[in-house]
Amino acid sequence: MCTKKWGTLATGIRTAVVFMIAVALFQGTEYALAQDVQSSFNNVSRSIDSFSPGIGRAGTTVTLTTGGMPAITPVRIGIGATQVGFEEIGQALTTQKGELTIDVEIPAWADPSFSHVFIVFDFYFAPIALSSEFFVLGPDGNVSREGRIMNDVPGCGAPALLTDDGILYALTGNLEDFGAGDRVIVEGSISSSSLCTKDAGILVTEIGATEKASP
Repeated sequence: MCTKKWGTLATGIRTAVVFMIAVALFQGTEYALAQDVQSSFNNVSRSIDSFSPGIGRAGTTVTLTTGGMPAITPVRIGIGATQVGFEEIGQALTTQKGELTIDVEIPAWADPSFSHVFIVFDFYFAPIALSSEFFVLGPDGNVSREGRIMNDVPGCGAPALLTDDGILYALTGNLEDFGAGDRVIVEGSISSSSLCTKDAGILVTEIGATEKASP
């Protein structure tokens, strides 16, 4: 799957998400914990150019490729989920042209009910670049998302789910009797093409009401 299709998701993730970050590292026998990084993500302007595949289960190997990094600089690669945290999953040294390519593995804790992104940190955990969304699949190959159903979304030819992270997913399939304004949790597969011009789609296989979000 070409991840550039989902490139505009990074903007929504970057501006709408408040991260509670706990980055845990094992470096030999040392254990380092980095917290309270969330405010710095709002200032990240660089995007990770591409990664492949763009969808997979825990344990999937993903190749990240990007440029525009500081030249000949050691960096850390992390993956994180909104409201959960980030974990370092790799380290790399950029080239003289500020490029890097690295294979990383999706960790076992990755949850198909959350939006995940990759991030490039400098060695002091200052964020340098964010990716668009990587879709973590459950054992059944599905994802689940919670949010409010929206109609008449500009540029979207279907009802859409607006999550608490500010991400829109076009909804196709059987929505039963649910409609605009209803707060629901949906489960289904990521659509190969979205009916929303900017965001991904979910082919709904299960849908149910959920409680109102906490203020």
